[in-house]
Formats: sequence, C-alpha cells, structure tokens
Amino acid sequence: MTLFVLSILMGWALTAGVRFVCLKWQVFDVPNSRSAHQVPTPTLGGVGLIVGFWAVVGLHLILGMPLPEFIYGLLGASVVLCLLIRDEVQAMGRMEKLCVQIIAAIVLVKGGVVLESVTWDHRVMEFGALGFFVTVFLMLVFQNLYNFMDGLDGFAALQGVLVAGVLAILLWVETPPMASVLLGVCGVTLGFWFWNKPPARIFMGDVGAHFLPLCFIMGAVVGERMGVLSIGIAILPLGAFVYDSVYTLIRRLLRGDNITLAHRFHLYQRLQIMGWTPWSINGVYAFLTLMLGGCALLLQDGFVFWGYGVMGVSLFTMVVGTVYVERQYARVG
Repeated sequence: MTLFVLSILMGWALTAGVRFVCLKWQVFDVPNSRSAHQVPTPTLGGVGLIVGFWAVVGLHLILGMPLPEFIYGLLGASVVLCLLIRDEVQAMGRMEKLCVQIIAAIVLVKGGVVLESVTWDHRVMEFGALGFFVTVFLMLVFQNLYNFMDGLDGFAALQGVLVAGVLAILLWVETPPMASVLLGVCGVTLGFWFWNKPPARIFMGDVGAHFLPLCFIMGAVVGERMGVLSIGIAILPLGAFVYDSVYTLIRRLLRGDNITLAHRFHLYQRLQIMGWTPWSINGVYAFLTLMLGGCALLLQDGFVFWGYGVMGVSLFTMVVGTVYVERQYARVG
C-alpha cells in the first residue's frame, strides 16, 4: 500500500513537472479537424509516466523489494520509446515511428519477455523458434491499438489505471514481484490521470500510449511463461479498447477507406460527435473494462460458468452499443 500511494504522488508530481516544462517551452498539441480538444494543450505526459515507472523500480530497490527478472527489458524498452518525444516537437514519419516501436518490442523480448506457448482450456500451442516473432508482432499490435484509442481526455489513462490494477490482482498470489511493479504502474498512471481527466491539462502523447500497452503485454507474457495466467485471460481487461479498434478497422476496410490515414471513426469518437461528454464516454468504457476485468478474475479463480457468462454479457453490451452508435451516427451524419 505504501508503494501504491507513493506511486500516485510521484505520478502527480512528475506530470506537473512535465506540464510546467511544456508550458515554458510551448510544447503543445495544437487542435485540428480530427482533435477532440479545442485549445492548444501541453503534451509529453507519457514522459512523466516513464520517469514515474523508473522511480517505482527505484523504490523497489530502496525498500528492498524483489523485482521480476524481466524488468530490465521493460526499462530498456521505455528508454527507446523516449525517442517518440521528437514526434511531439516535429512530426515523425510513419516508418520512423514503426521502427521505434519495433526496436522497443525487440528490447523487451530480448530481456526475456518472449511468448513460447499459449495455453487455453488445458490446450497448449507451442511456438518454438517463432516465439520471438510472435511476441514482437503482439507488442506492435497492442502498441498501435492502444495509441489509436488515445484521443479523448482521460480515456487511455483511465484504461491504464484499471487494466494495470486488474493485472496486479491476477498476478498477486503467484508472482508478487511482477504484480508489485504493475501496481506501481497503476499508481503512477492514476497520478497522471488527475492532470489528464476532462478537461485535460496535459496529454500523454505517443510516448505514454506506447509504454502502457508494453507494460500490460509484459504482465500477460510473464504470467503465461510462468504458467500462472493464460494470456487470453490477461488481455481480457483490454477488451473494450480492442473491440473498438478492431471493429473500426474492419468497418473502414469495408468502406474502402485508406486505413493509414488519421480519422475520427472510432466508436468513442462518434459518441463525442453525437454529443456525449468525455466523462460519459469514459464511464461507459470504464464499466466495460471492469466487467471484463471481473470476467478475467472469475476465470482465473476457476469460476468458468460465471466467467463466460460475464464475458457473454460484456460482448452483448458492446454489440448492442455498436448498433446504437451506427444508427444514431447515421442520423447525425
């Protein structure tokens, strides 16, 4: 509990410091036709998240708490992601950003976070030598899916708090060091959220939107490697974000859109266009994340019937919500 409270305070203070620097050096996210905000807003909040993570690792060392052996891979990956700071000052090309993502993923995998097999319902799929490439690909997918969803005040930060918290609970009994690190990430992100909640006074930017999913995938892969948590269960709390991203991607492909271009077609973006407030959109997605997080906890504890029941209700809710959005958006559009 002491670590969690200190993590929140560090996240809040470091974000305040980054915001001060952004205001002084005029590092702003200037709104355009696709933006959800109306005025130039400081960015680079993700730097505060990464520095906060480093501070959490330092606290573990100071307090004599054990650290997972894979943590140094995440430390290295977080350093690589700091290269994305340049994108907030001068726009980077898509290939440049992709190279940074790939290098960060490779550093994390080389640090020991490699998915060698997947287990679901007592069935095991071995990857063998392909495990390296499967893991890097998985990390690239989630980095981009999460970054796609970082387009609303408090949105990605609140998701980060909830997902990190659920993963910490899932891993607490079997792998306390990994759970403790994720709890620290949860606290730092919560400290950042106080500055990022609607109306946001700072954005996390690409640095934070790529760092958080790497933390989640690390927890999921470590749990799978140690045989204490199926990766399928571990990524369930991210279900609402994954659903929105995948549905939007498929929908745009069917429309014949150029999927490499920025847009405002995500379900959460269309809800805002329809007049929903950032708080209400945050609330809906937080509710779905908590439902899916509860589903993961039930499945992990062996309550299969109830776990799949909650999963079914969650999926039904998302499908019904999608139908609602499509119909209402057609009227507004």
